[in-house]
Amino acid sequence: MSKPKESITERLNAANVAISNAISDPLIGKFLGQYGYQSQKLSEGKNLYEVADTSVKKQISAYGDQKIATARVLKAEKEARIAYQNLAKVARAVFAKDKAKLAILGLDKPMPKPLPLFLTMAMALFDNASHNAEVAETLKSYGYTAEKLSKERQKIVELTVANQAQESAKGEAQNTTYEQNKALDALDYWMSAFVKIAKVALRE
Repeated sequence: MSKPKESITERLNAANVAISNAISDPLIGKFLGQYGYQSQKLSEGKNLYEVADTSVKKQISAYGDQKIATARVLKAEKEARIAYQNLAKVARAVFAKDKAKLAILGLDKPMPKPLPLFLTMAMALFDNASHNAEVAETLKSYGYTAEKLSKERQKIVELTVANQAQESAKGEAQNTTYEQNKALDALDYWMSAFVKIAKVALRE
């Protein structure tokens, strides 16, 4: 079925006006009834309109939620990368001549850019910095106490949670778009026949 040129709002408004008038106006209802569009068939069209209208509203809401989730990810990622960079710079300075310690912290490589890899490496950095007694003791003297490491690590956790929420929001937005298109197509199909037959029924 070819896509209508009208906007979604125009399609919904046109369907609502046509179906509502057909139901509420006895004379129009009488003529349409002679061509098979009695109350039951008109109710079918009304139901299709209501499903389409609801699906459009859900889709708008879902994409709004996705935008909010994306904004949260961007904010959380900025804070998480700063936390990673700060600890990485301190550790690289402190363990400049100790390649083994840098390897333990995952700092024998540059900071990864892709988010999934960054999350893995950042979590490893903070966990190993906390769990390796020698590393933790050394970093403590440079301001990275156990409490600070835990607080900064939480920023990585928050990014992980925000990223998962964003992925979930993306999936929901895609699902609601599919359901919206499906409902609109069903309404358009019903309206296509209805309009043609209404023109015949109401010709005079």
